[in-house]
Amino acid sequence: MPDLRGSVTQTEEFRRGLLAAAARATTVAELATELSRRLERFLPHDGYTLAGLDPLTGVGCLRHDLQPSKGPGSELSIALSLRGRVWGGLVLLRGDDGPPFSETEARCAERLAGPLSAALRQYVAGKPLRPGRRGLFPGVIVIGPDDTIKGMTSTARTWLHEFLPETPPAKDDELPHLLWGITYFTRRTRATALSRIPTRAGWVAVHAQLLDGEEGDIVITFQSAPASQLLPAIFVWYGFTPREQAIVECLMGGLATKHIARLLGMSPHTVSGHLRSVYRKTGTGGREELIAGLRQ
Repeated sequence: MPDLRGSVTQTEEFRRGLLAAAARATTVAELATELSRRLERFLPHDGYTLAGLDPLTGVGCLRHDLQPSKGPGSELSIALSLRGRVWGGLVLLRGDDGPPFSETEARCAERLAGPLSAALRQYVAGKPLRPGRRGLFPGVIVIGPDDTIKGMTSTARTWLHEFLPETPPAKDDELPHLLWGITYFTRRTRATALSRIPTRAGWVAVHAQLLDGEEGDIVITFQSAPASQLLPAIFVWYGFTPREQAIVECLMGGLATKHIARLLGMSPHTVSGHLRSVYRKTGTGGREELIAGLRQ
């Protein structure tokens, strides 16, 4: 089995390959399949669970699973953290007919965690920021104490299809895996939970809270993410600097470049330079396109 020990070049090639694959992937399933394929030569496995987290709330925002065909055996968990922030996790699975993961393989997984984390972030931040589906009304799901779906609106089904196109629930009352995390968080903390989910049709804000008067029932709502909730997550995913954040916040307030410059104590040329960096990071063509993408 190939090993990455002592091979800086091999590790860098692995990282570059992952980043390129993540940029090409159009769905979470495609991303997970590609990560699994590239990991197979270092860490053979029969299945996996890939999960991405909202970087500010720690609630799940991406997920795809592939279960071993011959029953659960052993698993190897890889925390996907980068620059002091946790972006998600990857669990590799082996069927019960295979050998358990070894300590050597666990150390190999630690060395690969950085490139895998960068690939997960690239999958989100490598996509141009585009306007969402403003015309779609919010959707609502009610989840019972046994974590089954008691009811949902027709628009909720549409929202679910936006970020779970490849893995619809097997039954109408089955809770999708992506919603387990936000449901568990709400039950544990009894507080409202928030996750911002990137989809091909824009960013979706998902809220979960306990339903008043119903013991254990949870209401989950879906809607296009408003700028007030989306901006903080975009700043993190796309790697905005503090100055870029301040400029974008002023931009969202309708301020012109010269006004932003005076307010922040910069020259108009400096403000324009930061904006060019923002446009490059978000894949937008200018001020109007950026604002449209942030006002989902």
